Amino acid sequence: MKNSKRFYLYIFIVSVLYAIQYYINNKITPVGDQTEFLKYAEEFQYNYLYFGIDRYFTWSSRLLIESATLLFSVHEKLFVFVSALATFVFLLPSKKFSKELPWLPGFLIFICIPASEFLSAGSIPTYVNYILPASFMLFSLYFRHSSNLLVKIASFVSFVFAVMQEQLAIYAFLWIVFELIRDWKINSDRNWNILFVVVSSLGILSAKLAPGNTIRFMKNVDSWFPNFINLNSIQKVGLGILETGDGLLSVSFAFVTLFLIVSVILSIYKNNFTSFILSTVVLLTVLSHKFEWRSILFTLSAVSKLARESGTFEFNFVYFGAVLFYFVILFILLFIIWSLSDSKDKVWLSYLFIIGLLGRMVISFSPTLYASDTRTYLPIMLSVFIITCKFINEIYLKIKHRKIN
Repeated sequence: MKNSKRFYLYIFIVSVLYAIQYYINNKITPVGDQTEFLKYAEEFQYNYLYFGIDRYFTWSSRLLIESATLLFSVHEKLFVFVSALATFVFLLPSKKFSKELPWLPGFLIFICIPASEFLSAGSIPTYVNYILPASFMLFSLYFRHSSNLLVKIASFVSFVFAVMQEQLAIYAFLWIVFELIRDWKINSDRNWNILFVVVSSLGILSAKLAPGNTIRFMKNVDSWFPNFINLNSIQKVGLGILETGDGLLSVSFAFVTLFLIVSVILSIYKNNFTSFILSTVVLLTVLSHKFEWRSILFTLSAVSKLARESGTFEFNFVYFGAVLFYFVILFILLFIIWSLSDSKDKVWLSYLFIIGLLGRMVISFSPTLYASDTRTYLPIMLSVFIITCKFINEIYLKIKHRKIN
């Protein structure tokens, strides 16, 4: 009981600190879309729900998320409270994927999902459109089978809100499909899982069919990527791979570097020579590019930059060669996850990494591929965040076991 109270107090403190970051950023960085939302508030006479409905038909399928963005753009103090609450529910599952070190996710959230990566549309609008639904999504995914009826209902309502964000709808759909197949024989879970699959499917369908998204798509083409409508699906996916690979490896997010360092350490403790060599090589490659030393990432980043500036994906050896290299590096990361995971987690953690990449790759089919900045990496951030927590827990268990012996 005492440990539970300490845990809740700890994640409460972390939640408040994490939320305050966004409030501070809102004061010291350009507010982006928030300025427009303040104008919308006056235009719609502060009718937040009506605004969301209107946006569904004129701009975005994120109906309730749009309403929330307008609400919190006007009421910044309320935003701090709700974002702290959202972070609290985000960290509630910590004991489920970080059993030995439940405090760890609260520490790593500042590294793996830093507020500084969610500023591009203004701190509050970006948070409400990405971190807020992601927080409720993670809560609902881990607590949807709770024996407590109120928690079960809360998880369902949270899930409905979360899947209004199209990237998260696809991510959640793939997550639950896996668990639906894995747990098919558990009758008590099956129908509930099917319901969540249906809800996430409706979220994806809504994003596809919403009149507002069609209007937004054409306006974004004109504003951000005029050549986008001339590209075929292969070219769009090719550009998505180049941009995703460049972002993960060349830009070098902190969560990628941390994951590689943890993988090197776990490889040593598990005496896994192959994973040690692979994770070390990838880590050194990423760090060398960070220090502006010439490596393969220098060449790959140059190709990605060329594609970004030209606005097209050429069917030639240079572009396909760069895509192949990124595929190889990402496959190496997948192999590292597979080889270092415990037998019961091998398939799941590998799959989690894949759906994180797929969640990010959805942006390939949007003309905002280059305009949306780092916020669209959220699905892969979530996956690597969970995997890194799992790996650090394994390192802890290895250290603990050695001390006992």
